[in-house]
Amino acid sequence: MQNADVAILWDARVFNAGFLVVKPSPFGQRLYQIVHELTKRSRIDDQKALNMAIEMLTKEDQDELVLRVNVLDRNRFLSGFYYFLKYGQKLPKLCDGGEASRKSVCPLVVHNNWIIGKEAKIYRFREHLMWKYDGNDQYYSSETRKYLTYTNPKPTTASARKNVIERQISALKTALAIGHLINRVVILPTFHCGGPASFWPCSLNSVVDIKTFEDCFSGRYRESSFLRHPKVPDSVKQDVTDRKFSLHDNQLSNVLASGADIMHLFSEISAKVLTITNLQQIKIAVNDGSFDDEFMNKTQTAFRSSRMRQAPRQLH
Repeated sequence: MQNADVAILWDARVFNAGFLVVKPSPFGQRLYQIVHELTKRSRIDDQKALNMAIEMLTKEDQDELVLRVNVLDRNRFLSGFYYFLKYGQKLPKLCDGGEASRKSVCPLVVHNNWIIGKEAKIYRFREHLMWKYDGNDQYYSSETRKYLTYTNPKPTTASARKNVIERQISALKTALAIGHLINRVVILPTFHCGGPASFWPCSLNSVVDIKTFEDCFSGRYRESSFLRHPKVPDSVKQDVTDRKFSLHDNQLSNVLASGADIMHLFSEISAKVLTITNLQQIKIAVNDGSFDDEFMNKTQTAFRSSRMRQAPRQLH
């Protein structure tokens, strides 16, 4: 800042209006006066206005000084594009927790952008274990709440690669129905995106519209990384039991189970975390009287396709 009026996080293509340092110099003040004027008289957002104002104030003029702009260290101050998309799984190797070399990527600040919507931002922070807020409902720290989790097998054969998203959503609907019947919160699995030649791990907000899903099932699900969060009690993490989906000692596949079947199989299990194997072959008969109208309506509206403007290769 010794030779600058403003230092700004670089956002892959433009200056980022969400994280910057501004001196109270005449140029620093003038910068924000122009931003205010631009946003007041037109419908442009603050980021576009900031970049327009910088362009106006940095034009070469032999008779006058110009705004001095520096970029914050790109290895320490990262936008959502660089942190979540470009570096991804490489970050733990690039930043080992020691003194950050100016030649290595070791984030000090991460801006949670390059994703649209408050719900999507919160979900992504939770998925990456970057969200600490527990809330009055003890989102993480409850020792009495019970959970249900399952897995989505990675498609490895030609037949398994067909209709992957549809089968994963079907399994999610089954898990939510089971959770509703036996009062367990569903811990999501990793999803698989891509195809038909290759698939990569992705999260729920790459599969369904997260805002719509959150509006319907808020509090009834947790992100796939939930059990690795430091605020989740050990009494929950260690009290896990596995169960196969079977009736009368015969494993079921491609069947339609009733609410009574679910209660028979799982209602008496006391473990905090119930793990059920692949649910993609199981469907629950939601019209058998076991489900109330509210749950039925949620399952009809919650699964809008995701239009997230972000590449899904984001989990690490």
